[in-house]
Amino acid sequence: MNKITHQLTETEHLERIQKIEVITRRRRTMKRKTHSLLNQTLTTFAFYSIVTTGFLGVAALGCWGFEIIDDNSKPTILRGHNWQAHKNVCLGGMAVALSGFLGSALLGACLGGDES
Repeated sequence: MNKITHQLTETEHLERIQKIEVITRRRRTMKRKTHSLLNQTLTTFAFYSIVTTGFLGVAALGCWGFEIIDDNSKPTILRGHNWQAHKNVCLGGMAVALSGFLGSALLGACLGGDES
């Protein structure tokens, strides 16, 4: 009778171990899916922020050129554009987009460091 009881508890123990292994496997796959989704989101954000930085840089250069042309031209009625303000807005946008790129790259590097 003691052997039968011992065998039942041993099989129950093995079943519990198998259930724990299944749960940990599910957790690992969920962790991988979440990690890959986060990595893909960070990559997309980094790409868009660096492209935005480039476009705003070109716009800032254009505004700088228009500012120089506006300063060297004759005063007219249509001379109401403030190109320096437009240029400063573009440069501020560049700074924000560049910091977004650097932040997403740093966060992706920190989160991807444990991946092997």
